[in-house]
Amino acid sequence: MRTRTRIAPVALAAVLVAGGTMLAVGQAGAAPKAGPAVKATCYGGAKYYTSTAGGGSSNAHWPATGTWAYTTSNCNDINVKSDVSLSVKVCFKKTGACNGWTSAKAGVWTVVAKDVLHGSGFYLQFNRTSSSKGWIAY
Repeated sequence: MRTRTRIAPVALAAVLVAGGTMLAVGQAGAAPKAGPAVKATCYGGAKYYTSTAGGGSSNAHWPATGTWAYTTSNCNDINVKSDVSLSVKVCFKKTGACNGWTSAKAGVWTVVAKDVLHGSGFYLQFNRTSSSKGWIAY
């Protein structure tokens, strides 16, 4: 009886160690370009945002006026998951240019800029003057 009791925990530990080893080997290899694993890693580093309200003819934006967010190696794209449906455009520090408006449905991850170089300065502009909240992964 004692042999069985000890074998089960040892066998379970061996399975867990093997699974952890397989996970570590999978992570050490080259990162895939697309798929659920990339999205999980990218979205896993997402940050909750609250945009700054606009005024008059100025649109709401994130981050605060005069500041920039910088892309990371977590994601190849800039992704937004807003609490409300709205349109978003991304403006870049280096070029001073903004891309076109992208419609983002409430509660759904939306790519608002594709294949952005890591370390790129940017801010988001929303097609409304009122503040919005949600998640951003970059």
